[in-house]
Amino acid sequence: MSSKKVEFLKARLRNTHPSISVERARLVTEFYRIPSVESPVSRKAHLLEYLLERMTIFINPESIFVGDHGERYRSVPAYPEWGANWILEDIDTFDTRSTDNMCWVKPEDKEELIKICTEWKGHGFREVIDSRLPEDMKQASLDGLITIGSRIVSTASHMPQYGVIFEKGFRRMMEEIQDKLDHIEHYDFVTQEQKDTWEGMLITLNAAVKFAHRYADLAREMAAEEQDEKRKGELLRIAETCERVPELPPRTFYEAMQFFWFIHLIYQIENAGHNHSVGRFDQFMYPYFQHDMDNGVATEDEIVEMIECMLIKWTEIFELRDHIEAEAYAGFPMWTNITIGGINSEGKNACNRLTYLFLEAADGAQTTQPAISFRYNKKIDEETFKRALKLTQKGLGQPAFFNDDINIPRVLANGCNDIREARDYAIEGCVEAQVPGKTDFRPVAGFINILKVLELTMHNGVDPKTGRQFGPKTGAMEEMDSMERFMKAYREQLAYIIDYHLQAYGICSALHSQICPTVFASTLVDGCIEKGRILQKNGAKYSSTGTFISGVANAADSLAAIDQVVFRQKLLTLPELTDILDHNYEDHEEWHQMLLNKYVHFGNDEDLVDDYCRQVVTFCAEENRAHQDSRFGQYELILLNQTYNIWQGRVVGATPDGRKDGEPLANNASPSNGMDRNGPTAVGNSIGKMDTVMVPKGVLVNHKFDPAVAKGEKGLEMLEAFVKGYCEAGGQHVQINVVDTKTLRDAQEHPENYKNLMVRVAGYSAFFVELDPRVQENIIGRTEHTSCC
Repeated sequence: MSSKKVEFLKARLRNTHPSISVERARLVTEFYRIPSVESPVSRKAHLLEYLLERMTIFINPESIFVGDHGERYRSVPAYPEWGANWILEDIDTFDTRSTDNMCWVKPEDKEELIKICTEWKGHGFREVIDSRLPEDMKQASLDGLITIGSRIVSTASHMPQYGVIFEKGFRRMMEEIQDKLDHIEHYDFVTQEQKDTWEGMLITLNAAVKFAHRYADLAREMAAEEQDEKRKGELLRIAETCERVPELPPRTFYEAMQFFWFIHLIYQIENAGHNHSVGRFDQFMYPYFQHDMDNGVATEDEIVEMIECMLIKWTEIFELRDHIEAEAYAGFPMWTNITIGGINSEGKNACNRLTYLFLEAADGAQTTQPAISFRYNKKIDEETFKRALKLTQKGLGQPAFFNDDINIPRVLANGCNDIREARDYAIEGCVEAQVPGKTDFRPVAGFINILKVLELTMHNGVDPKTGRQFGPKTGAMEEMDSMERFMKAYREQLAYIIDYHLQAYGICSALHSQICPTVFASTLVDGCIEKGRILQKNGAKYSSTGTFISGVANAADSLAAIDQVVFRQKLLTLPELTDILDHNYEDHEEWHQMLLNKYVHFGNDEDLVDDYCRQVVTFCAEENRAHQDSRFGQYELILLNQTYNIWQGRVVGATPDGRKDGEPLANNASPSNGMDRNGPTAVGNSIGKMDTVMVPKGVLVNHKFDPAVAKGEKGLEMLEAFVKGYCEAGGQHVQINVVDTKTLRDAQEHPENYKNLMVRVAGYSAFFVELDPRVQENIIGRTEHTSCC
């Protein structure tokens, strides 16, 4: 049972409707009105300094950790410098849209934001990018063929090297940077850029220290007036801690937690963005836990309460998104990911007492952020593994399970040259395994709708929805005399669209390095200080970019259907099938039912369709790897689509898998809803047939189990057997919802009774009642398994 403090904080979180904060937009606009010809790195460093000196700070009642990114509790700032036009377009719907809506606290806030965005109109980063993108690329995005990532958010997405940072503190880091500056011997354009970078780093680190001292002063002022002795003591501890960290190394678990939070928060304040993941919390925090245990500084119950409070704090931060992303990323996710368990750099079981206590805290707090990733391997501590499974059993959608036997080779295949670093991997974003503190990973080059590409193939490169010729002319359907020829045409279309997509993202990401450097973030990833180079200019040891494909199962099912119906059984010609699809199965319901129910579908351990899935995934992976990003890093494929499958499904007509016009695509790398009919083991076997090393950034798979079969000791044993079997079959990742359709339907009818009902959406969890109805329906439609076989 959680403490009264934690229950209070949980209730405040769930009962406070998100609101829009205008303060940051006001301060940013004030700053950019000041004329300057300094370098972009210097400009961005001074902007962060300006914000940290002036933004409103407050300490929430009962909170033991301090730092918020808005001017009031659970408020979200606007970032007009990243794009103002879209804010003006959506401003009348922020408080009315069906998902992720947020209120205006004061009517004048809305008017002020309109005024600010009107001043920025046409001059934000999004508008600069759009002015550089060819019109056909923008049209492809509007028509749902591709999305172009990082246009209104930073490329910054990292796991800092927390262990090293804690050992040094910011003062020592600043001394090391100053030493770099003091030893510049010759000035040229290279050393001048390094000088600007190092000076910018000093500005941001010093600003962070002063920001913490502001909280120390506020806490002392509040303590002087506080009548409750317990709360007075908490405020004095806050003051003492903020006077020390992040300037100096933390001494206790509590100080390390506050140090961590300042870093995490300032990442968010510096630039719009998400995916700021934690790394291996139970590893870098363990020395502070052990110190407190050995010296009687804190009890285990107090450690659990601190973690619960921090879990709630994580969930208080979210992002303002446009109406498309609010639906595609429903539930206010920030993709903060925390990794526990696994093996250590020496290959031994890494579970410790803190791993177990973190799971206890997650059970008590029951928050949607961060996503918890539990690393599984055959050496895993069984008691801790079962404690993780108990969270799943309770229906929390947490944790997701990651297979060390697959992920470690993947990290090595992705350019890591040190087995010890690869064993130390942590999950970033949804399913992406990275080396913590040494990697600059860009998670979202964008999404390619490969089912839409199949539709282009069936229309000789023309989008039948719009009549536009987007793809190359690869042949009319009358010319396709074999499955091999059709596959050749599909591969040509895919290659063209992948190249086209990465050209568009390349324009965007190259401009990030010139316009939007993340200076503070660059100080905290290994390599940047040494090189005097920001992350966007290849400052980190490892650099890569993730690209996503949507509709994997649909494409595989469609190819298998074409193979069987047209070329093997010769029941229809390709033109006849195309005509049926163009008319959305009108007057051909018998074919709709046959394609849905008679022919093989991915996820049932059927070699024909599984091989088509493997072919498509491998081809897309190879095509992506043939390109380099703007830092000369590797493009790497990821099989997930968040809830973009709903939005992207609307722009695709009827397809040969039995899907009708406008229906959602399959979610992530999972089978199409309802098409996995042979149980979860068969799904795992189908996934295992992919060459998953070709997808080093991850394969996201959702499963849903009926609570009736997951309850009690037998249910726990079933879940354990399933996760172990799934990993042994070659699965990289699996996440599980334990919830039945009846409960979800009742939650739709009576949302007031289900405020705390959590579900796993994609690489994150969300409160079910906060999701868009279309997203809710998509989750309900996932196959509900009644056994593990």
